[in-house]
Amino acid sequence: MNEVSMQNVTEQHAKDASGGVAQRLLAAATTEFQLHGYQGASVSRIIEAADCNVRMIYHYFGNKLGLYRACIERVYEGLRQAEAEASFWDLPPEQAIAELTRFTFDYMEAHPEFQGMMRIENMSDGVHVRELVAVNKRAETLFHAIDNVLDRGANERVFTHRPDPGQLYLSILGLATIHIANRHTMGVVLGRDLSDPEFLSARRDEVVRTILASLTGSPQ
Repeated sequence: MNEVSMQNVTEQHAKDASGGVAQRLLAAATTEFQLHGYQGASVSRIIEAADCNVRMIYHYFGNKLGLYRACIERVYEGLRQAEAEASFWDLPPEQAIAELTRFTFDYMEAHPEFQGMMRIENMSDGVHVRELVAVNKRAETLFHAIDNVLDRGANERVFTHRPDPGQLYLSILGLATIHIANRHTMGVVLGRDLSDPEFLSARRDEVVRTILASLTGSPQ
């Protein structure tokens, strides 16, 4: 190996050690996949944004598909980990559901990469997310936690309606994300900026009221 090549390798190793090249690749690739989809994503743009060379993709992830799957796993794992670490699960049932709703609303607003990657994956019929066995297993923990809260609420007669935990979570997730997924179009329709903090605060309160009303109102 000549002196120039040795210098390049040394510089790359220094970047890897100090900057976390795998994490840089994941961050750059997540942005690229959101913007261009899997097929349209450019490996050249990814490695340029991550400030590394193409060999690092193969070293850490095997290939472009492996990198894409790692990006999906990363955004899912981030949400599942945050849910597991939340401190609201043991609150009184009504408060716990209210806090879960606020948490989901705030998380989706703060992590647009989650919705971005899910949008791309849904366009390919979710073929890759089905293979993330470990991450999908963690969703069972989430639904079990929701189930426990609903059981407590029903037993204490706080909740007059006791939905399936998956159904409730879909309602929370849908209400917590519709203003993001339709921010531009509905912003025009409503004549307001749906990213404005004042709107988001009012929307958050409305989502919480709607979810709680579905549990505490008169059963249909």
